[in-house]
Amino acid sequence: MLDYFFTPRSVAVLGASNDPLKLGYEVFKNLKEYKGKVYPVNIKDEVVQGVKAYKNVKDIPDEVDLAVIVVPKRFVKQSLIDCGEKGVKGVIIITAGFGEMGEEGKKEERELVEIAHKYGMRIIGPNCVGVMDTHSNLNATFIMNAKKGSVAFISQSGALGAGIVYKTIKEDIGFSKFISVGNMSDVDFADLMEYLAEDENSKAIALYIEGIKDGRRFMEVAKRVSKKKPIIALKAGKSESGARAASSHTGSLAGSYAIYEAAFKQSGILVANTIDEMLSMARAFTQPLPKGKRVAIMTNAGGPGVLTADEIDKRGLKLANLEEETMQKLRSFLPPMAAVKNPVDMIASARGEEYYKTAKLLLEDENVDMLIAICVVPTFAGMTPTEHAEGVIRAVKEVTNGKPVLALFMAGYVSEKAKELLEKEEIPTYERPEDVGVAAYALAEFAKSKGVVKE
Repeated sequence: MLDYFFTPRSVAVLGASNDPLKLGYEVFKNLKEYKGKVYPVNIKDEVVQGVKAYKNVKDIPDEVDLAVIVVPKRFVKQSLIDCGEKGVKGVIIITAGFGEMGEEGKKEERELVEIAHKYGMRIIGPNCVGVMDTHSNLNATFIMNAKKGSVAFISQSGALGAGIVYKTIKEDIGFSKFISVGNMSDVDFADLMEYLAEDENSKAIALYIEGIKDGRRFMEVAKRVSKKKPIIALKAGKSESGARAASSHTGSLAGSYAIYEAAFKQSGILVANTIDEMLSMARAFTQPLPKGKRVAIMTNAGGPGVLTADEIDKRGLKLANLEEETMQKLRSFLPPMAAVKNPVDMIASARGEEYYKTAKLLLEDENVDMLIAICVVPTFAGMTPTEHAEGVIRAVKEVTNGKPVLALFMAGYVSEKAKELLEKEEIPTYERPEDVGVAAYALAEFAKSKGVVKE
């Protein structure tokens, strides 16, 4: 188990600093918010950021579960030995300059792993940003806290991972865990997938991959975990030049993209082509799995409905043929110019009540496996920015037959409050047809792999 990386009783920061220009300052500042005990280790300063500091991790009077090493490279080896002698269980090495630097660096990295294993420790890193667990409020990184959510994100690139965390903060997307694995000298993708398979706070696992060192074990673990929990992978290095860049970045073998893609599919991993696709797919799994590929679309504007229909068709899903009774009931309250065939275009005058009634009918239709609710939020005729979302939520709460619902709200900042309401109810809400399309595909594809979807 790797619990001590995410819910440690105590954490020591080796290289904790009072200097705001140093990474050790940010790491310790972030960890001060953690509920467990946090100890700064600094060879010079007796107090770090208002907390009593220790010259050596071995001087700390209590047990230490997790150590974060953020000292200059020349001190890393001795710091790791000190951690071993202290009885530390897990070590995050943020310091860079090891395997990614060539053969000498790889040799030094192997020495670190030998030291760790001698003392029964596990290492994440080196050359990483660290880890965070939003549910335990642990931020053992030098970046801002991610928002709390249900997607576990593992990134082989620290800087890209940090950038994605900042992107998700802006877009109000939450992570359960963020793990920057760096050079994967010890703990790797397979170890973390095994751990996350049992993590109740993580409903999906997203991976940014540059290269894999032990492909056989990765596939074996992924095949097992993907039967239980969705795994979405974004692989960098599709081109020859990209593969070379990936190899030099973390010291991992990049290999042929075609081989990786085939291995992913064989292992039950969903393949994303972009960062947005990876996030869109992962977020969808707050919803139940569909029983089939038949999608109903409801909208208050024709264009988004047509674009979304194109997206689901492109990805092998199909528009549901609504029952005649459903269409008759829709005609009874929608305006004469509304389209009651799928996609259901309620036209721009549709208010929250029409959204509620339409969503309810579509969810109750036996020919529908999944619903996509679209709204270009109007700001006329006294409509509120949230009433359409409230209508969808009301319908979902009343119809409890376990059909997934995805939302597409396309009005920028005008949609923000509506999106907040939907996300609070765990209804994933997107801004582009291609994003909601790939989310619907991910749900259906994972359901198919579990034998839930009927062709």
